[in-house]
Amino acid sequence: MDTVRLVFDAAGRVLWAGLLLGAGLPVVFALGVRMLAGAEDTVGPDGTVVSHRPSAVRRAVAWLCFALVVFAVVVGLLVIIGAGTGKVVSFEHGWPTLVPKS
Repeated sequence: MDTVRLVFDAAGRVLWAGLLLGAGLPVVFALGVRMLAGAEDTVGPDGTVVSHRPSAVRRAVAWLCFALVVFAVVVGLLVIIGAGTGKVVSFEHGWPTLVPKS
């Protein structure tokens, strides 16, 4: 019975990792793109088209989303590169670095 619990525990971890990395990063990227999209253009009474730019807060949120996605991609590449060279990714100093396996 303990084996069944371990299998379900491992499957749950894989499910959460898949949701986070498989669907989560594209959702964060899409949120960033949506934050950069301004409101719809409006036509003034004199026929001129008025474009609405996103606010500074929306632009900051967008760039934060993009930075998070780039960070996740860099960490993923480091994990792949580290596995091929016999190293592991360490967050010892706050930034991901490759260190030899202990």
